[in-house]
Amino acid sequence: MSSVSVREQSHLCLHIIREHFGPIVESVAHVLLRRGRLTVPELVRYLNASPVSIPGHLTPKRSELTSKASSRLFPLRVVQQALIVLIQHHCVLHSKPTGDALSGEEFFEINQEEVLCRLRFGTYLSLAHAWGGDDAQDVVRVLLYHGQMRVADILSALTHSDETQVPDANRIARLRVLLVSMLQDSVVRPSTPIQHVSPLDRQLTLELSLRKTQRGVPTAKSLREIKAKVESIINEEDYRDWEGSSIGDTDGLRLGLVRKASSDQNRDKRQKRRSNTDVSVSRDDIDIDSNVWLRVHYDFFHIRLRNDIIVRATTSRYNSMTGEIMRYMLETDRPGTAPCEKDERSRPISVSSLAHRIPKDTRIQRGFDKRSIMAQYDTKRSATPSTSELLAEYVAVLTCNDNISSSVHSTRFLAPCGSGSVSGATTGTRVASTFTVEYVNIIRQLQLDMVRDVVVDRFGPIAGRIFSILVEKGKLEEKHISKIGLISMGETRDICSRLFAASILSLQEVPKSNERNPQRTFFLWYVDAVHCKSWLQDQLHRTLIQLSRRRLYEQSQKTSLLRKSERTDVREDANSLLTDWERNELASLRAVEEAITVAEARVVRDTFVLQHFS
Repeated sequence: MSSVSVREQSHLCLHIIREHFGPIVESVAHVLLRRGRLTVPELVRYLNASPVSIPGHLTPKRSELTSKASSRLFPLRVVQQALIVLIQHHCVLHSKPTGDALSGEEFFEINQEEVLCRLRFGTYLSLAHAWGGDDAQDVVRVLLYHGQMRVADILSALTHSDETQVPDANRIARLRVLLVSMLQDSVVRPSTPIQHVSPLDRQLTLELSLRKTQRGVPTAKSLREIKAKVESIINEEDYRDWEGSSIGDTDGLRLGLVRKASSDQNRDKRQKRRSNTDVSVSRDDIDIDSNVWLRVHYDFFHIRLRNDIIVRATTSRYNSMTGEIMRYMLETDRPGTAPCEKDERSRPISVSSLAHRIPKDTRIQRGFDKRSIMAQYDTKRSATPSTSELLAEYVAVLTCNDNISSSVHSTRFLAPCGSGSVSGATTGTRVASTFTVEYVNIIRQLQLDMVRDVVVDRFGPIAGRIFSILVEKGKLEEKHISKIGLISMGETRDICSRLFAASILSLQEVPKSNERNPQRTFFLWYVDAVHCKSWLQDQLHRTLIQLSRRRLYEQSQKTSLLRKSERTDVREDANSLLTDWERNELASLRAVEEAITVAEARVVRDTFVLQHFS
């Protein structure tokens, strides 16, 4: 990521923190983003040494600072409370430096990925409602509001709306069962102290401890062995942090779950053996620990958001029925341990297992031309092909089975896996019976399409044609671009120069001799995909900042009206306490805020796509 993108991402994080936590916490976060990891005394000194200049906000005047020189702008207690708030919401990581565990100094740094996830809180609530209804949405809303909570506090917050009200025992029991399901399905996850430590600090600490056990100067081979061992140790710790047991131990429950007490020990042993093979059977005999801390598992919602984007891309490229088949394929895949942004492909999926997931009333043959299907079966006098044969034909289409070029490996949606094969419905050709969904191909194709759409909007359709040619062909000279794209040399040179100035195209110099004479040098234009994604992500971050500023500006113009509308008596009887002009102004403000929210949702979705494999 370029320095410009890092700067814009930091500015966006500051706007998010200001909207969610206020200006004091934003000032603390600004110093951490600007200075890096700091201790509390250093953080207090930098906050009080000079005025905090935050992009997009006014800086205090020098006269105001001198008049307050005697009083500290940010006392130690305020800074500590701001850090506690950010740690509570996992926006700040804290740890002690490597090799200095006894000094007592603790360093703090901003977790920017966690801050940027707060832009998708509305999407998380919508997906939680689609998964488990109103109760699941309420649980996710409470956890997002508080960052992390104990199970007992979650139940108290959802059932004790009034201090004098008696809690509903049935609702508490229903919520406990729901929390067990959410924890087993990874909608929420246990919150442990290891999650507040920077992954780099964990890696450096383990490497240093392993190096101390060796004598002499470490060789390259020993360093590789140490890094491999550290990676295995971190994976073991992460797995134990999730499951509460070591890898390969199938007798333990996930961290935060406990078995219900029973008087019959033989019955407990039988149910324990059944729970190791069938998770759904064990839910009736498993309860959740009231003292465990829970937080929202963002990756659960990221996977569903990614699947929805893939289904839309498949529908746009082929047809609606092919998109539905892709949805069933994605539901068949079980998510692995890798984060959503780094998961390159799904686990192997068989055609037979996919056929069992298709509802019987779904007419999957609508995705093909009826004449092409019946032409294969006229000679056999059969009514319609089977579901497996139709699914095999969809697999053949999505794997580009009829394309034998090498470029198809980076553009196909599915990839064959295994040696088994099954015949299709229309052509009768044999296709692989087991396949994988290539997430990396689909997402990268979407990323390039997004960049091309922006190029067409800003530089015209001819610039989009040049961009597509370079993406497909690779590095080319201007004369070759002009010949392939049917564009004049002058226009090709002008557009390539403009795209190069916008950091979309890159230039490769290939001299014919060691003299490096420009007249004897090939100048090749090409598309640097990583650089283009960084450029577009930078533009999207700027757009989100401008939308946030526009919302604050619109609200500042009608501050008195907003304060009046938020009063309790006005909420109960707005028609009589608000004039016609005030109601019209309030409705226009809500319409503007809704338009800004819709625009933000679209930009956040595009940003989510660009974050994959970056």
